[in-house]
Amino acid sequence: MDPALRRPALPPGDRVTLGRGVLVVALAVLVARSLLAGDPTRTWVVVGVGVLAWALDGVDGYVARRTGTVTDRGAVLDSGVDGALVLVASVAVAGVAPWALVGGLLYPVFLLVQAWRPAWRRTLPHRAWRKVAGGTLTGTLVLGAAPFWPEAAVQVAVVVAVAWVAWSFLVDGLWLERT
Repeated sequence: MDPALRRPALPPGDRVTLGRGVLVVALAVLVARSLLAGDPTRTWVVVGVGVLAWALDGVDGYVARRTGTVTDRGAVLDSGVDGALVLVASVAVAGVAPWALVGGLLYPVFLLVQAWRPAWRRTLPHRAWRKVAGGTLTGTLVLGAAPFWPEAAVQVAVVVAVAWVAWSFLVDGLWLERT
C-alpha cells in the first residue's frame, strides 16, 4: 500500500489546532449570548474556555514538530485560529477597554491588505518577539476577562498589549513594503 494513502488526512498538530478552533467558536457563542442578553462578558466561563484555547496554542506546533507533520497549511490554520481567539477575546473585554478591538482587528485587516497587496503575501522572517507579542496580547485579553480584575487594571494592561502588537504589525508591514 502506498504510504501516502496510509497517512491520516489531517495531521495530529492540525487536529489540535482544529480542537482549539472549536473552543474559539464556543467562546464566540458564549460572548455573543452574553452581549445579546445584556449580561457581563467578563466571566469565569469565558476565562476558562479562553485559557484552554490559549494554552493549546503551544501544543499544536509541538505536536506537529514531534510527529514530523509540520505543514504550511497547518501554520495558516494556526494563525487563523489565533486571530479568531484574539478577536473574540477583544470583544469580551471591549466593554471596559474598547481599544481591545484594535488588537482584535489587526489580523483580519492584515489579511485584507494581503488580498489587496501582493507584496504582503510573502513569508515573514522568523522573529521571536512577534510570537511573544501575540501571545501576550492573547493572554492579556483572555485573563482580562476575569471578573475580579479592576477595570483600570484591565484598561492599562490592554492598552500596553495592543500597542506592542500594533508596533509588531507596523514593523512587519514596513518590512513587507521594503523587501
